[in-house]
Amino acid sequence: MIANPIYILGLPPQGLDQLDENGQRLIQTADIVYGSRFILRHVPGDAEKYAITAPLEQMATHLKTHYDQKRVVLATGDPNFFGIAEFLYRSLGAEQLVVIPHVSSIQRAFAKIKMSWHDAFFGSVHGRPLEPVIGWIVRYPKVVVLTDPDHHAGKIAQTLVAADLPWVSMYVCENLDRDNEHISVGTAEDFQNQRLGEYAVVILINNRAGFQPFGMEDDTFQHRPEQPGMITKKPVRAISIAQLGLHQHSILWDIGAGTGSVAIDSSRIVGVTGKVFAIEGNARDYQILCENIRSHQAAVTPIYGEAPEILDPLPDPDAVFVGGSGGRLTDIIETVSQRLKPGGVMVLNVVRFDHLSLISQLFPQGYSWNVRMVQTALLDDKMTIPRFLPDNPVFVVSAKKPVQPLPANSMANERSMQAE
Repeated sequence: MIANPIYILGLPPQGLDQLDENGQRLIQTADIVYGSRFILRHVPGDAEKYAITAPLEQMATHLKTHYDQKRVVLATGDPNFFGIAEFLYRSLGAEQLVVIPHVSSIQRAFAKIKMSWHDAFFGSVHGRPLEPVIGWIVRYPKVVVLTDPDHHAGKIAQTLVAADLPWVSMYVCENLDRDNEHISVGTAEDFQNQRLGEYAVVILINNRAGFQPFGMEDDTFQHRPEQPGMITKKPVRAISIAQLGLHQHSILWDIGAGTGSVAIDSSRIVGVTGKVFAIEGNARDYQILCENIRSHQAAVTPIYGEAPEILDPLPDPDAVFVGGSGGRLTDIIETVSQRLKPGGVMVLNVVRFDHLSLISQLFPQGYSWNVRMVQTALLDDKMTIPRFLPDNPVFVVSAKKPVQPLPANSMANERSMQAE
């Protein structure tokens, strides 16, 4: 047992009056009650009242300082669901806390629309970016989103329509179990020009989610008519992506993305906690890239600009595919080498043998690298005598950054050996 724990008490939507006897007693016997200004206005008794405001670290300091008093933190619903409990676990240590949850707004919302929620994906844009919603809804048929006034349900609808997802069904659940409760039902197209759901539970249904396979056929990607070959073909694409070593949390840069075939196929592997960035510096190719991302409903962020300068604001990658360099391959690899996470991989596709001879000079000391020649041939059975028609060979170059930096004397010895 904890000698003097901090209690985190979840409240019902109707307020303090609906708390059970144990909850009422906990507040009545508290020395300090923490909560929003709105909640604290309704707290009875003579306890000290501490209004929770940003930054939350100030509240954590106050809780620590008053360790010898009975402290109760009031939250709404379930404090463990996108609530204050997670912050306090990190700041104070879970062993110091006793969490008493109430029914969450999510549970109430699904009860209202008469739908099960055990198979839903849960996310929040309350004080968080809006863009990840697309990645959630193209992967999962049932998504729950908590909103705020900046990222309300209408903004979510606009984002869905812009991503060619106008048919997604939306349930916007506001003020649940209160006198002004309201539930709006429609599609993203219906709500795109409305301001609604500023503090709401928004349930999104996309019955087409999760059907995009890995290994898209080449003819599903738009490309320049005069350059039909400017796409990483499916067999080479599959091998290149396999070399990247992607996982659910990967951050991937696809530099010189072109049609976006590598980025789009890779997004089928990378999960909602990862990100795929497709960087393209040619204006026409960038338009094609965006069209392909939309038509494939891919969780890919297109970036227009020239590498390596455009890479500065992006999060450090776990993997990098270089499909095009605009003649700046050395600069790009130098930047990627600095930004790539330890143990990360970069993959290049090379088609000219004279370029291949330069590979050994591109990567920093300590990188392990290899080259695989990939050549495929497709059977043409329309000829009198069927035969295989070979594609041009492609050299798939992969280089791995060491997990630990090399000792300085080791790098000096390697440079000395090269000089000799």
